[in-house]
Amino acid sequence: MLLISEQNGRKKEDLNGKLVSQTRLTIAVRYLSPLRKIIAMGYGKHNKRSAFNMAVADAMRYAIEGMYPDLTVNPQKVRLTRGGVLHPLNPAAVRIGDKLTVTFDPGFDKLYGFGDDEVILCAYNPDVGVAGINEERCRRQDGALELQLPVQLADAAVTVYLFARDRSGKRFSNSVFLGVL
Repeated sequence: MLLISEQNGRKKEDLNGKLVSQTRLTIAVRYLSPLRKIIAMGYGKHNKRSAFNMAVADAMRYAIEGMYPDLTVNPQKVRLTRGGVLHPLNPAAVRIGDKLTVTFDPGFDKLYGFGDDEVILCAYNPDVGVAGINEERCRRQDGALELQLPVQLADAAVTVYLFARDRSGKRFSNSVFLGVL
């Protein structure tokens, strides 16, 4: 007889695969939880829970790197918002003390963005679990944006993301990672 399948019961590797997946999920949820409000806005037409679940799935798929048990989040691959609006072009971020300044090209494409699209800057420290966005409205045509960091982030390194929201407030660009400053 030619044996074409064999069932030996549960293998040890299967349990490790489950443990690896659970660890990846835990790391993604821990990283993204302080950013829930941004994710709820930026993942489009979904309710808050499914928007967060989609962001976690994206983080698990693209942003968690390394071999178990040394798994880490690559903040450059994390996506806070997702959409078809044109993101701010050629952004550059500078930190002086507790103030972040971001400059970007004020140009736009009439199909995917307009001059009055709102540009939002997010500063986040995953170790402290504190994230903040700019209070003052900044438009794409302004070409620059400043953010005064809160006391909790004044002396800490912050991970910086930038994205755009259309004039109706319903459509977003993909978020852009600007670095850890």
